[in-house]
Amino acid sequence: MRVSNHLRTISKTFVAAVAVSVVFSACSKKFDGGEPIELAALTIVHAGPDAKELDFIVGGQRANNDGPFKYGFKLGYLGLYPGVSTIAITERGKTTFLLTKNELYKSGQFYSTFLLDTGSKRSFLTINDKLDSIKANDNAKVRFINLSPDAPTLDLAITGSATDIASNKAFKEYSLFTDVTPGASVALEVKDHTTKAVKATLPAMKLEKGKFYTVWAKGFKDKADTDSLKFKAAVYSAK
Repeated sequence: MRVSNHLRTISKTFVAAVAVSVVFSACSKKFDGGEPIELAALTIVHAGPDAKELDFIVGGQRANNDGPFKYGFKLGYLGLYPGVSTIAITERGKTTFLLTKNELYKSGQFYSTFLLDTGSKRSFLTINDKLDSIKANDNAKVRFINLSPDAPTLDLAITGSATDIASNKAFKEYSLFTDVTPGASVALEVKDHTTKAVKATLPAMKLEKGKFYTVWAKGFKDKADTDSLKFKAAVYSAK
């Protein structure tokens, strides 16, 4: 896993590119000949089903230097100095904050921050990924997050399996990373927890040993199939 340096040096929030390991043995940086500073790391996901283009701000710096912060956009992992940082969103190219929050990022920890919902209901959800607590073995690691504002409680399962990877997750709820047997073609599905009806599927994909997969439910359940904001499942990975 690699920490990126997408942000420019406007404040002392971010640092230059630093390679880090899941056990954080190399998650540090030395400045001005002093003691090494163990970094925090942050990935950012736009999960708010909205067509507007935004900027994501961390510690006074724009994180999305390579383009607008749009629905479905993911950026990470960015290296941060440990401590409290203010995160915010603005309309693309503007300076007025639409939403702000102070977040505490601790040394040697990985975090995921999601922008949720739309309009006056927008909020941030930050999760400590706790990768340092996960034992290495021969499995892939999969977690599920329900980020659909109007969806029922949801389950995640491998298609055809009687056992759920995650169960009964309401909006903003998530599971821990769970061991899943790797495979060259693994199909995942999101189900209504109550009715067990399949609400979304992911195309069969390769699940690799030692890789971390986050599956998230997105969009609105009542949108038409042709609408880009319709309910569906998405996945991203890190290792």
